[in-house]
Amino acid sequence: MSEKKRLVVLISIGVSDRRQASDQQRALLTLKVRKTPFTEVNGMDPDQREKRNMLFKVSGIRAHYPQFFFEHEDGTYTFIGNWEKVEGISENSELPKEILEAHPSIETWDSFFGSVVESF
Repeated sequence: MSEKKRLVVLISIGVSDRRQASDQQRALLTLKVRKTPFTEVNGMDPDQREKRNMLFKVSGIRAHYPQFFFEHEDGTYTFIGNWEKVEGISENSELPKEILEAHPSIETWDSFFGSVVESF
């Protein structure tokens, strides 16, 4: 089995860009529907500013939401991507079984998020 990791989602409750706001809503709904545990970091929360800035540094992207990260047991973070990446993985999971079997390199929800845990 893959290494256990936590999923961290960087959002901004006060984001004014309509597309980013919509992407955030869709992302959070998808995670809940797929029963994938995650930790939410609100980039607008002054108490989470330090963590937000650290995540911006990891991704190299500022002020674009949502962003997705894996937190590893050693405390390091890996940037996964933006909503388009996660949405693509979700959509791949709906491909016919024959296509997925013929192309095992296609990332599916279970293969990508299967080792996500709520806590270490």
